[in-house]
Formats: sequence, C-alpha cells, structure tokens
Amino acid sequence: MANLTGAIKGLYPETLSPEQLEKLRGFKIQTRITNEKYLRTHKEVELLISGFFREIFLKRPDNIPEFAAGIAGIDGKFDSGTANFKEY
Repeated sequence: MANLTGAIKGLYPETLSPEQLEKLRGFKIQTRITNEKYLRTHKEVELLISGFFREIFLKRPDNIPEFAAGIAGIDGKFDSGTANFKEY
C-alpha cells in the first residue's frame, strides 16, 4: 500500500517543518509585494475590475463565468468541472 504521509503533509500547512513554514511565509510576502507593485504601476486594473463588478451588480447574471467570458469576448460555455471554457 502507498505511503500517504507525504501527500497528506502537503495538504495541511500545520504539518510543514519550521523551515518549510518560513519559506512559505517568505514566498507569500514576496508575492504580495510583487502584486502590489504591479497594481500601483497599472492603474487601469482597478478601472477594469470596478467596471466588471458594476456590470455584475447591474445585470446580476446567473452564470458569472460565462458573463465574464462574454465581456472578454470569449465564445464558449463555461465548464465548472474543469474551470475551462469549451468552444461552441
């Protein structure tokens, strides 16, 4: 029978070693810094996101992923099982 200890350890942060936790913490901090720098240099992202939310709240679509695809110009149907769009 396969040893699941390694697989289970990867799913739960509390089972990481202190060194792994420190690396994970550093990675998260660096990712936030990088994302913040990107957002500060690309002000249009805030406009795109606020416009998208405005349309959602005004139109209240039943299927938000398909609605978002329509705004982005993607033709297809959203498959929630795979989180992908299938072309018609």
